[in-house]
Amino acid sequence: MKICLLSDIHGNYEALKECIREAKELGVKRFISLGDYVGYYYEPHKCIDLLLKINATCIRGNHENIFLDIKKDKKKLDFYVSKYGNGIKIALLKLKNKHIKFLKKLPKIKKINLDGKKAILCHGSPWSTDEYIYPNKFSIYKERLKKFDYDFIFLGHTHYQMEKKISKKIIINPGSVGQPRDGGNLAKWAILDTSNNKCFLKKTKFNREKVIKQVIVNDKSKKSLIKYFLK
Repeated sequence: MKICLLSDIHGNYEALKECIREAKELGVKRFISLGDYVGYYYEPHKCIDLLLKINATCIRGNHENIFLDIKKDKKKLDFYVSKYGNGIKIALLKLKNKHIKFLKKLPKIKKINLDGKKAILCHGSPWSTDEYIYPNKFSIYKERLKKFDYDFIFLGHTHYQMEKKISKKIIINPGSVGQPRDGGNLAKWAILDTSNNKCFLKKTKFNREKVIKQVIVNDKSKKSLIKYFLK
């Protein structure tokens, strides 16, 4: 079975729809998303609707925690806007009750079976939503990850693609759909073929110009939001 792995979409609908379109063309039947549907960009409602439409298996990311934290205490909004831009403010306006219920119900981690093999879905790591396991720092976490009895560990959060192996255990970070930070200006995701355990780290074109225009309209002072699309 071919599985599409997505993460860190961050309201970038233009990127998400192209990744899903390509995945379907390549014969993907199951979709998994590792969190961060909100934050940075401006169409999280469309992203969530699309993930629901394809019946994606989803977990929560740190930006969902931020969003729900602001819902409880609006005084925190200005701090997060100064850090991440107006995406979170626009999410508060655009997300309907059905979207908010979806976010609230998301688990921090999820254990699933893939063709008889055990997998765990995480955003940062199996022990923390906010852990950054970068490819060049992987050795630091190797012994700790070795203790988790799964065939596959899927994680995101860093916005960097990664495939690592510990004995027969495979750890995959598909990278970021919405804001790739590991070079190039393409949306990043991955396909796992469970019939042979092969992982394909994917890069997909999307309408960058449209997203850049959205940033200019909504976040004129946040040039950092478009620098990843200009390389």
